[in-house]
Amino acid sequence: MGTVKDVEMRRGWRYFSLIPVLGTVVPLYAGMKAGRRGWMLLGVLWMVMAVLGIVLASLHLGWLISLSWVGAVVTSASVGGPGQPQLSPPPRLPGYTPLDEARHAAEIRLHDRERARRLAREHPELALEMGIGRPDVPGAHSAGLVDVNNASAAALAQLPLVDDDLATWIVQTRARVHGFESVEDLGAALNLDGEIVEALRGPAVFLPRRAN
Repeated sequence: MGTVKDVEMRRGWRYFSLIPVLGTVVPLYAGMKAGRRGWMLLGVLWMVMAVLGIVLASLHLGWLISLSWVGAVVTSASVGGPGQPQLSPPPRLPGYTPLDEARHAAEIRLHDRERARRLAREHPELALEMGIGRPDVPGAHSAGLVDVNNASAAALAQLPLVDDDLATWIVQTRARVHGFESVEDLGAALNLDGEIVEALRGPAVFLPRRAN
């Protein structure tokens, strides 16, 4: 059965999108492998913009290179998210059972969640663009997390031990204090029970507040 390491190897191609200019080819590659014309068209768009940025740099259009790079990174990061087909199907070895398949899917979800949490810590602006922690936004890569500083009250109510009243209170308080920095900060601001604070450590993330 595939392990977390196997999953990372199959998805490692996405890291090439972090290479300026050259990384713009990654969405095109993903589209060709998955048979998704939309990804291929986006890849071509980012590549053309990068080339134009290089050719027209003397006309102060070098910003096209940065825009194409960011576009390639965001597109590549979204490929394989919830609702998107995987480029490599789960292994079908002899004796592979539905339980093995469920475990394989769970490993992928846990691995994605940890990567999303790390991305939220190290690159919060990129995490915002990807929609990490936003199950209330169609097409967002929530990764099974909830962004306490930006998600709707309905999304917050999906968190463990958070009912509708507490979710509404969180929304009202974060608007007054301009967001929370951590689960400890949230617990102190709302005087939450320690059990609730501990339950939120896993699924909650705290990205910078976005103006509504």
